[in-house]
Amino acid sequence: MKKMTVKSLKDEDKLPLKEVVKIVHKKMDDILRIVDALDLGRTEVKPDGVYRTFNDGNMVKVAVGDFRKKRIPNKRIKLF
Repeated sequence: MKKMTVKSLKDEDKLPLKEVVKIVHKKMDDILRIVDALDLGRTEVKPDGVYRTFNDGNMVKVAVGDFRKKRIPNKRIKLF
């Protein structure tokens, strides 16, 4: 895999998207492997709160709240 760098914002669109996605997935796999090795737990958002699941299966609620997916009826965005 070649090193991908950009010298200006104009060059940013020239990056090959498939390569960028591969690198992001590889880095995410590395991060998850380290998190699992240190037994820091994986975070999961559920409708009633945020939970952290550890390697032994123990689940701890770290935040309470209403995290249901919300539907937006109007998708028009006004910028100015």
